Amino acid sequence: MRILFVLAAALTLSAAAPTITELHPRGAQKGRPFELTLIGKDLSEGPAVISNLPATFTPLGSDRAGYINYLVEPTGDWPVGTYTVRVKAANGLSNILLLSIGAFPEVIEEESRAGSLPHQNDSIEKAQTLPATAITVNGKLKGPERDVYRVPVKAGERRVFEVEARRVGSAVDPVIQVYDASGKRIGRSEDDPSLSLDPRLELSFAKESFVYVEIFDARFSNQMQDYYRFKTGSYAYASEIFPLGGRRGEAVDVSINKSIVKVDLKTKLGQVSVNLPDSPALPLPFAVGDYPELREPLSAPIQLPLTINGRLDKPAEVDSFEIAVKGGEDFFFELQARELGTSKLTGLITVYDESGKRLASAGDGPLPVDVAAVQVSSRTLGDPFLMFQAPQGVSKLKVTVEDLAQRGGPNYAYRLTIRKAVHDIRATIITPFVNIPAGGTAIAAVDVERRGFMGALKVTPLHLPKGIQVSGGDLAAEIPDPLVRTMNRRATLSFTADKDLSLPLTDLGFLVKGEGIEREATGFAYLIAVNGANTQGVVDRQRPLNGKPLGYLLPAATMAATPANLELTLLKTEQKESGFEYRFRWRWLTTNSMQVVPDTVNVDLPNLQGTRIIEIEQDKTDKRTGTFLVTTSKNSIPGPYNIGISGRLMGAIDVFSPLLRLDLPELQTEETKTNASTTNPR
Repeated sequence: MRILFVLAAALTLSAAAPTITELHPRGAQKGRPFELTLIGKDLSEGPAVISNLPATFTPLGSDRAGYINYLVEPTGDWPVGTYTVRVKAANGLSNILLLSIGAFPEVIEEESRAGSLPHQNDSIEKAQTLPATAITVNGKLKGPERDVYRVPVKAGERRVFEVEARRVGSAVDPVIQVYDASGKRIGRSEDDPSLSLDPRLELSFAKESFVYVEIFDARFSNQMQDYYRFKTGSYAYASEIFPLGGRRGEAVDVSINKSIVKVDLKTKLGQVSVNLPDSPALPLPFAVGDYPELREPLSAPIQLPLTINGRLDKPAEVDSFEIAVKGGEDFFFELQARELGTSKLTGLITVYDESGKRLASAGDGPLPVDVAAVQVSSRTLGDPFLMFQAPQGVSKLKVTVEDLAQRGGPNYAYRLTIRKAVHDIRATIITPFVNIPAGGTAIAAVDVERRGFMGALKVTPLHLPKGIQVSGGDLAAEIPDPLVRTMNRRATLSFTADKDLSLPLTDLGFLVKGEGIEREATGFAYLIAVNGANTQGVVDRQRPLNGKPLGYLLPAATMAATPANLELTLLKTEQKESGFEYRFRWRWLTTNSMQVVPDTVNVDLPNLQGTRIIEIEQDKTDKRTGTFLVTTSKNSIPGPYNIGISGRLMGAIDVFSPLLRLDLPELQTEETKTNASTTNPR
């Protein structure tokens, strides 16, 4: 018997739902019609394409199974950038992949063409020749592979070489190396300061010649999304940006390469894109906040709440801010920098009292204070936050921001938000989309990061259409621990559709609410796996790519009914000396008596510690039903929990039951035996 973790259950989709695994090509020149091929599984003939690219997608049919061709024609302006592509058909909603729109003519790496032999351009001797004009090459990197291109250059030319990969949804971590005609390396780029993990370099040439451009994955890894877009030419791009964000609803002046660009922040999103006018380079992310904003240095007294936009212009620079306080007041300090993708700052927040005594800090805990370790680790680190209570007798606090490795420069900007708060939570919808079978159930998950708030929480859906019933979303209170102020818990919710419901694509939001606190969850839009080490604390930890800036909600649609449904019933509750026992029955509901069902089910009971799932037994007289026992221990924390089951039918069709609420009471010292209510709580 297996116990499913919430994230795995939340992301498991019925095999009948469409899945896009690849797009050909991965980009196009703006304003020019092109043919797009979708490659995937369970793609019904000519499913409707859903995209934020202003274009029509006309089905051209399929030349083989799993391949569908579309003619893409503009219906409006195509600004340079990334766009989402998914499909919707009778069998449900697909995942999202990204399509990049550029300004230059596009070519495909010869080796990446269908039917081509491998290793055609993996050395200088075999380099693929490109034209001298500006161009974008669509290529692929398969594991320990190197792609080499021969590029003509002119006397006095200034030429840019860059790769789009992580920014456009690829799992490749690219490196560029440029060699002169003799084979001597004259340039290298990896992790450009303004491009997250993508590289860019700019070189000038004194005479007419040619260069070799080598592109490879820094980790030589095998990835499912292994494409890249190599862009070269003479063009302007945004390399410095300040500030890194602004206040929602305002028009903000942003300095990009010392040029001022006005950005309109009338948006509900937490991030928008900014760029130099007419630049062919991809735009940069720009954060959107909800508090008043100032830029350092500050001359007036600080009024909270406030977001301070600053930059460490020189190595080892420390920015300092003073706030007036009263003893016992609680404050929340939060830094935005590296996670935005436009700052290299590995942030450190420190709080001092009036005498200069260090009171608390955040950002320097898990890492060794070694410059080399920080340089490597900062590729995957998050930004710090600090919860702090002002000591009695203190009237002023000094808050400082610095880089953990004492670096500085144009790409070391930050956003420091300060507000009075005892605690906080941050909620993220970790299910990119959900397909609800007609008459059946689907599961979604919300990750809740507790930032000091340890009370009970309830997650409820927003914008829930008629004909869908929801259950779950309960998070029990935690036992307070002065040494543990933050932790993550995942709440699951089940959505059950009426059997005759046909739901068009709709967006579901989630509200997370506890005593004295309320937050809306933000969504991911997509999750793209990155192969490699993913254990917490690993220096080169790999995390999935996500589309959090694209939206706050969970896309949902109905799909065809599954051949069977699952029902879960709580039969009996008993208190034992060591804890409680809960007896459950599962039942497969089928309309076809010949339908084959599994002889067991998977049990999902998140967050409840000290439990065992035992005695899982199929009934001997009725193979469609069975029972199992859940036991708790003295270490199990009382409160509301949610339990659900799932099973897999032939054809790899996963079926889920509606979630039940399991209320764990305080363990009494005197043993009692109490039968459960016959009503299944939701």
